[in-house]
Amino acid sequence: MNLGFDYSGLPTGIGSLPLTDPREATEFIMKKFADIPHWAQLPRAGEQEGFINQFIGPLTKVGLISVHGAKYYFNTDDQDWAARLGEFYAIYLAAAEGDDKALQYFAFPPDSAKGYYDFRKYLTEKGTGSARCLKGQISGLLSVGFALTDQNRRAAYYDPQIRDVLIKVLSMQGKLQARELAEFGLPVIIFVDDPGLYACGMSTHVTLKREEIIDELNAIFEQIHSAGAAVGVHSCAGMDWTILMESNLEIISFDAYEYFVSLASYSSELKQYMDRGGILAWGIVPTSEKLYQESAETLASLLGERLQALEGKGLDRDILLRQSLITPSCGTGLLTEELANKVYDITVQVSEKFRKGF
Repeated sequence: MNLGFDYSGLPTGIGSLPLTDPREATEFIMKKFADIPHWAQLPRAGEQEGFINQFIGPLTKVGLISVHGAKYYFNTDDQDWAARLGEFYAIYLAAAEGDDKALQYFAFPPDSAKGYYDFRKYLTEKGTGSARCLKGQISGLLSVGFALTDQNRRAAYYDPQIRDVLIKVLSMQGKLQARELAEFGLPVIIFVDDPGLYACGMSTHVTLKREEIIDELNAIFEQIHSAGAAVGVHSCAGMDWTILMESNLEIISFDAYEYFVSLASYSSELKQYMDRGGILAWGIVPTSEKLYQESAETLASLLGERLQALEGKGLDRDILLRQSLITPSCGTGLLTEELANKVYDITVQVSEKFRKGF
């Protein structure tokens, strides 16, 4: 997919920062990743800003999730479960059919996504600057589905009804973000952050069905696409990458520092993915203490070696160069501010070397 601008090797981030002030976070991102800025997830600003909590607001509003202190779960034994489920589906169907008021039902609660609301406020007040594209992100189905449970502590993903509810919540949240960010007149990318995808194919998760997962992902992607945005999936572990290569997305975001071999082992499928316009977001900058052992020079060299390795497997170099973004390997929300700053700086520097040297 052509995103509508020359994105070859441009840098962007995954999402989270170790900051608590949303305006500080927004200004940090606009300065560092001016070409493709993203809104900031701020897990240190409080429990409500957590990876899961940000995305369950619509389910708590309708009463499908029970909240007891810091515990959240689906209670399908509740006598009102069927009625609440019917209410949820009515809202979803209205939103899917274009009812703007119903779509707003899926908005983040203001106190759970301060970075998102400040990002939009900043762009409204100060404009998009030199940005060529805007990036948003939502949680992924498997990550949410494994983190949440039913009343019997069974992972929510394994209940077909709850899984369908999660698909619909995430798809509407992605659609709403895509629509709201598009109001600023630039192309939009929505990343689905789903490290839980690693489980597919593992002996500990034998009931996960590959084709079903592809269909479920595509259901989420379809709604985001309907709002005019491109879709990426970020997974920071090894996995069966053909699940993503065969799905209807535009960008695969992977940890190119630790898990390059995992991706490269699917070279035939990767070639088909790239030949049809697929993009790789190279997470070549480690988001760990290992970064102190590296520099922009060593990471650019490593990236060059890995590009060359893919060439050796039959992938076209020009396509690889055109269809690449440069990112950190994961979010930085759990790092020190010093290390997060270093991650962003080196990502920019590697991007510059990529665009000038490769």
